[in-house]
Amino acid sequence: MAVRPPFLLAAAVLALLGVAPAAADLVIELKDGRRFVLPLRPEEVARTFFTPEVAVPDRLQPLSPRPAGADAGRPRFRVGPGAEFRTPSEAARVVPDGAVVEIEAGVYHDLALWRQSDLVIRGVDGRPIVDGGGRGYAGKAVWVIAGRGVVVENVEITGAAVPDHNGAAIRAEGGDLTLRRARLHGNEMGILVSRDFAGTVRIEDSEIFDNRVDHERFGVPPGHNIYVSGGDRFELIGSWIHSPRSGHNIKSRARENDIRCNRIEDGRGAGSYAIDIAEAAPTRILGNLLRQGPRAENHTILAFGTEAPGTRGTPLLVAFNTFENALPDGLFVRVGGEAIAVFRNNLVLGAGRLLEGEAVAEGNLRFADTGEAELDPSTFTPLPTSAAVDAARGVSELPECSYRAPVGTLPRRQHGRAADVGAFEAQE
Repeated sequence: MAVRPPFLLAAAVLALLGVAPAAADLVIELKDGRRFVLPLRPEEVARTFFTPEVAVPDRLQPLSPRPAGADAGRPRFRVGPGAEFRTPSEAARVVPDGAVVEIEAGVYHDLALWRQSDLVIRGVDGRPIVDGGGRGYAGKAVWVIAGRGVVVENVEITGAAVPDHNGAAIRAEGGDLTLRRARLHGNEMGILVSRDFAGTVRIEDSEIFDNRVDHERFGVPPGHNIYVSGGDRFELIGSWIHSPRSGHNIKSRARENDIRCNRIEDGRGAGSYAIDIAEAAPTRILGNLLRQGPRAENHTILAFGTEAPGTRGTPLLVAFNTFENALPDGLFVRVGGEAIAVFRNNLVLGAGRLLEGEAVAEGNLRFADTGEAELDPSTFTPLPTSAAVDAARGVSELPECSYRAPVGTLPRRQHGRAADVGAFEAQE
């Protein structure tokens, strides 16, 4: 390994003269031709010269601790043709904690284990596609993320299939994972969070769809788009979750759930529950568009506590959502156990029973379809003449956002004397 510091002599001279050196990069070139660029702050340049015990280690390490979530001063590594690493898995084997890994747009037939913590993995110059090709790392997933405090941004992952038939795009085994602006599809599972996961799983502005397994053929449970089987908290915001087959769009066993401002629907799929909070836990479901399609295999849209009812008084708040059922019958919300369930200011479209179980229901409006409700049929936004306009009772649960297609959110602002019932405000 050769270290090429073209700027360091000049930096040392400036330091001896009392002149602050500018920030610069440390370039490291390996014998196989790969090059690494580590950004150095001025104080690190001085320390490199005047602290004899500081040396370039065998495994690249940042020269000082990096604050979580901040890119400034982090070591950066590039994946792509002609870059330091040719595939994500090459980078995953050697980058240090606290690094930023930038993956250039392209298709990578690759599997990877990410052990690092405080890591940012980001697609750049477009969105890279990582294709597992019908495989999974260690029989688990295209990417197994074992570190803590990892952020994954702007990547597309597909093609996971494993002998146990639960191959995921991402298997989360560490803690505190954020998934942002990602697409996960064509796997047996979208994202699978392990039971011993610690902290929060947060999914923002992402599309997760068409993840499925032939469970009848293989005699295994169906695949879900999102399966959070552990963790302290699950957050889903501004995302489009759709087109399951037999499995749920969302299944969570997290100890707390916050699902806001998403579009969750069967689409062309034949799914089970739109949302399944299997083990009753404190949960908020606010400002979502939830659509059950005509091919749904389970005629319930939202299920709470059906596998484990939880403790007496577990809170469930379902407010300012728009529900649509395309079946001739069905159930919108099932509440198990002795939860304190509140169903308020929701806009309900279609046939079927509203509630099963104990719940306080108030301020909800119900119509046969978007036409009767006077909603824009493509966006589900109320028209100015809709009965949903200014009809909400209280606004303490009003979400701060509305879903924006295809992914993302917009600020939600009350325009009239009261908020509108449902997931969207009428346009001014």
